[in-house]
Amino acid sequence: MNGGLLKSASAVAILAAAGLFANANAADLGGDCCADLEERVAELEATTVRKGNRKVSLTVSGFVGHQVMWWDDGTQTDTYFGDGGNIFSRFRFTGTAKITPSLTAGFTYEFGLNNNAIGSMNQGNGGDDLGECTNSCIRDTTVWLRHNQLGMVKIGQGSTATDNLILIDLGQRSSAATADTALYNGGFQLRAKDGFFLNGNWANAIRGNESFDTSRRNHVLYETPTLVGFTVQAAVAEDNYWDVALRYAGEFAGFRLAFGVGYQEDSELNRPGATISTTSGALGTSDSLSAGTFSVLCTGVCDGKTNDLKGSASILHVSSGLFLTGAAGSRELDAAGYVGPDLKWWYLSGGISQNFFGVGKTVLFGEYIESEGGLEQASFISSGVMGEWDDTKVTQWGIGITQHLDAAAMELFLTYKNYQFDGFSSATGIKEAADFQAVIAGTKINF
Repeated sequence: MNGGLLKSASAVAILAAAGLFANANAADLGGDCCADLEERVAELEATTVRKGNRKVSLTVSGFVGHQVMWWDDGTQTDTYFGDGGNIFSRFRFTGTAKITPSLTAGFTYEFGLNNNAIGSMNQGNGGDDLGECTNSCIRDTTVWLRHNQLGMVKIGQGSTATDNLILIDLGQRSSAATADTALYNGGFQLRAKDGFFLNGNWANAIRGNESFDTSRRNHVLYETPTLVGFTVQAAVAEDNYWDVALRYAGEFAGFRLAFGVGYQEDSELNRPGATISTTSGALGTSDSLSAGTFSVLCTGVCDGKTNDLKGSASILHVSSGLFLTGAAGSRELDAAGYVGPDLKWWYLSGGISQNFFGVGKTVLFGEYIESEGGLEQASFISSGVMGEWDDTKVTQWGIGITQHLDAAAMELFLTYKNYQFDGFSSATGIKEAADFQAVIAGTKINF
């Protein structure tokens, strides 16, 4: 559409300028007509919305996703409307330019719009309570160079080597399910059977201090060319971070197979609970910073290192549509002179993906997850205290359906998810338990 507008504007400019040229020639055949014509065309083109320029092509894409979630924590129940899960709305600009037949340059600029994230909702706030326009963000702003034989180098804010590594899925469950299951209920507080809130939320209990789906950050990344389906990526990023990943995608004997495995090391934890003090001089740990009369005092674990080993795999039988998807990860923590507590986690999902009705794939699936040690790790990093929680475990199961509508690049989904938690609390001196269940329905449309 934009290209057509450009051509139309150029054509109008040429015709208009040609008319002026004809009139001018009738009076003065010696005028500088061609220079005037080119100037007028350039002026109109400069004010026309276009798809890139003559050197770099530009593509706009993304999707809009919304959902309704009914939830029950055993004491309280409600229905929230929101974005989020694994489909919060976003739009991106991508550009490419051919430098030589073997060398291509490009960029990505992606924004996320997550105003009412269901992963941030809890028993006290949801939907409009979260406020308007509070969770828009720049997800990606990177520039890259790719050579056919030498690979790609990328720099900027965005995905490192292990980002999305646990999300590989050939079943096309899409909006209804993800291995990062805390995206659906992570903000909700754990609630004991007696109705009292426990110290921690579901995101802490499932995935510890952060998701196994790697956070985006400022980085430099190298990616090898694809060799018989395999690629290797390695990245270094700010705050003493690095990661490496191996990925594969291929098809053989009627099966499609994709998998990835990676390792990351983060040698500077975030400083949860950090406060500003007006006392001059260095305070607290060696991580404290001074600037004039202001100091940053870390109240949790400041110096530390986490090591993540993680990955996922998915296999699809093309003719039948039967698929199986799995993911797993472990995180070791070395902080403040202590080793541990560690976190172990695994996820499994399977089902069938077939175009039963002629409008697009219908995906029917079940899912199951187990996670151990998440709340111990999150509590220790935030407080620096060992033993606040012990022997914590989360199990979750769910079922769902996703209906793809190919004619509109759209999907509709419905899913039920059930979570159970148990663990020993030093605060109460007993083994605590909590439940949570949700029914989520929604839609997503791509552009």
